[in-house]
Amino acid sequence: MLATISGIFAVALYLLGTWFQAQGLFQERNNRPLVLSCGGLALLAHLFNMIEVINTPAGYNFGFFKIATLFSFAISLLVLLSSLKKPLENLFLFIFPLAVISILCSLFVPSSYVPHSEYSSGLALHIVLAILATSIITIGAVQAVLMAYENQQLKQKHGYRLIKHMPPLQTMESLLFEIVWVGIFLLSGVIVTGILFTDDFLGQHLSHKTFLSISSWIVFAILLWGRHFAGWRGSTAIRWTLVGFLFLVLAYFGSKFVLELILERT
Repeated sequence: MLATISGIFAVALYLLGTWFQAQGLFQERNNRPLVLSCGGLALLAHLFNMIEVINTPAGYNFGFFKIATLFSFAISLLVLLSSLKKPLENLFLFIFPLAVISILCSLFVPSSYVPHSEYSSGLALHIVLAILATSIITIGAVQAVLMAYENQQLKQKHGYRLIKHMPPLQTMESLLFEIVWVGIFLLSGVIVTGILFTDDFLGQHLSHKTFLSISSWIVFAILLWGRHFAGWRGSTAIRWTLVGFLFLVLAYFGSKFVLELILERT
């Protein structure tokens, strides 16, 4: 009951925050205090909902949609905190609806996942780092998409009403590489804790996930090398960021989607 009530409350606040942000964007109103207030309250309700749907009487439920709601919570929290210092409010137009969908799916979409009652502290750390790494890199991917859109609109001289509310491309690019640095640091922790605390991390059962995770790390490492030594920027940085993000999403959601929703296995 608490999961449903807190979840619906969070959904309503996220939608309200999205509405205020869209209204401020297209009608040129200063709705920033309203957006941040709705986002903060939504995150609080989301936290209660997340705890209830994951920490069940049968054990920890890390099913596909339960992970998705934890994932969206981490993204929303990180962007909200970052927006206190940087003009990132427009990202809420993408992130808040994502949180709404994840909450509704975690509450109402059935899953074949069977909760496990025993997780070691090392494995729990691995899971948390994986979610944080994926969340950070997702923010980077959204940032890259917005950069590509802004760059296209500036070249074609279209969409001035929308892009004038975005930060300058140079600021967005600087933020993108800051995100990539944090993301690869967390991803390194994921790989290390996976090797140390996950049974058969390099074996056949997790081979695809391991390969995709390491591939994502390599892509971001090459991007940072290219940035430092070759001055990569603009479309090159965007492409490498999106490729690394794709590998990571396939690693942490692709296998769970196939096993739980297609093959109906846990």
